[in-house]
Amino acid sequence: MSKDFEFTTEYTLDKPFFAECYDQTSQPTKFPHAYLKGILFLIFGVVLLEFELLPNGYVGWFFIVLSVIEACSVYFKRTWWLWRQTISSSRGSKVVFQVNADGVRYKSGKVDRSLAWNEIDQLEQTDLGFILHLGKQRQYISKSCLNAEVIAFMVEQHAASKAS
Repeated sequence: MSKDFEFTTEYTLDKPFFAECYDQTSQPTKFPHAYLKGILFLIFGVVLLEFELLPNGYVGWFFIVLSVIEACSVYFKRTWWLWRQTISSSRGSKVVFQVNADGVRYKSGKVDRSLAWNEIDQLEQTDLGFILHLGKQRQYISKSCLNAEVIAFMVEQHAASKAS
């Protein structure tokens, strides 16, 4: 591809985009491991109540209620995340996304971030988009706003940056 290739598109941060972003980037929860903290809180609360280790049972009940809240936070993780995003100040704003030989760039409101190809550790392709791995951080780009030429260019540029 040409070194002077440049692509610019715009998309809106709305609920369907946030849902796609979460669904494509979230790690699936594993039953016993995800609920381990809640189970430990429950056991601790029951032990406090059963053996009357404290003068009143309020602390034991506190840990039992905390275990229920923890279990709900795991079970409703997607809903909670989507709700937080839809009430955020970024909801409804337009994002200008640019791709060129230097890297990718996001511009929306107060956020203006450029990522060089060599800063991107991994370019993971999913069915609906790309996940850019930047250390422990991950950025999502939906393919709905990209064409086949841009997708091929992004894969080629990232591979070239890792080869050199």
